[in-house]
Amino acid sequence: MKTTARSAIRPLAAALALTAAVTLAACSGTPTTDSTSGAGAGGGSSAAAEGLKIGFSPFTLQAPALKGLADALTAVAGSQGDSVVTADANNDPSTQLQQLQQWIQLDQVDAIWVIPADGKAIASALTQAQAKGIVIIASGVPADYGFDGPQAGITFTVADNEAYGGKLGELAAQCITEKLDGVGNVIFLTSPQGAQSSEAINTAFRDALAKGAPDSKIVNEQDAGDRLTSQQTVSSALQGAPDANVMVGTDDESTLGGLAAFTQAGKAADATCVLGAGGNDEAQAAVKSGELYSEVAFDFQADLGQNLAELHKLAADPTADGSQLTIPLNVVTQ
Repeated sequence: MKTTARSAIRPLAAALALTAAVTLAACSGTPTTDSTSGAGAGGGSSAAAEGLKIGFSPFTLQAPALKGLADALTAVAGSQGDSVVTADANNDPSTQLQQLQQWIQLDQVDAIWVIPADGKAIASALTQAQAKGIVIIASGVPADYGFDGPQAGITFTVADNEAYGGKLGELAAQCITEKLDGVGNVIFLTSPQGAQSSEAINTAFRDALAKGAPDSKIVNEQDAGDRLTSQQTVSSALQGAPDANVMVGTDDESTLGGLAAFTQAGKAADATCVLGAGGNDEAQAAVKSGELYSEVAFDFQADLGQNLAELHKLAADPTADGSQLTIPLNVVTQ
């Protein structure tokens, strides 16, 4: 299942923060976020040639992940001659709609990247932008906004959580085959329930594991938590399943917590499979050192680049239908 970036914020927060840090380091000296108004922007091919003025509208800037994305977008856009204005809707769809309408009605932007609190609540602003030739990257799929299909000047983008969970399961099966003769007793720290993204990640993981390592079984399954909670959860699970030889986390904190529990229990890296998702610096270092088998992460740096390129493509002809993009995946291995 493909879902909006909003529904996937928890497992993706670390990746976004990492992207921001890497991008800002690479683009030091580029403009900071421009929060002032600028009239006369307008949409169309001339704006694309001269550099776009982009309005970035996440559902909140209070989440560190989204603030990091705003900073990274500002840095990268500035490095290529574009500029960025941002607005914080503070989780209020009505506020987000008003902010978007102001940009559109006052011709303050050529392009918009929106991560909505409620897609249908801001759909009228997207229609107004289309009428003015202002192009859009919108998180989700057309139906999230009440549209029947592709739209002129709008490209939609989603986090493919099914692919994310499936790749995690595929890598677990690969490690079990390589190191454990195809027989794994798995402790799985699931993406916490309550969002479509979690269900998609967890189901895809189980399916890929069963397909790739059919003689393996999940011996304990608990929600992922912070690092200490995850370490305690896995330590407790090992008491009930001392033969467990595989630990899979669905974000960096649960993965590193589970790794600590396996290490504390004296389980050697060469006789176990410990892997996870998220891709922060510490987890990647653990992969390189051999403590973790692999990490899966959404590649937000690549996604940022593809979204900027897409806005320029759309601006060259705002009357052409946009497309459906997915956030690329990155796999970290030794």
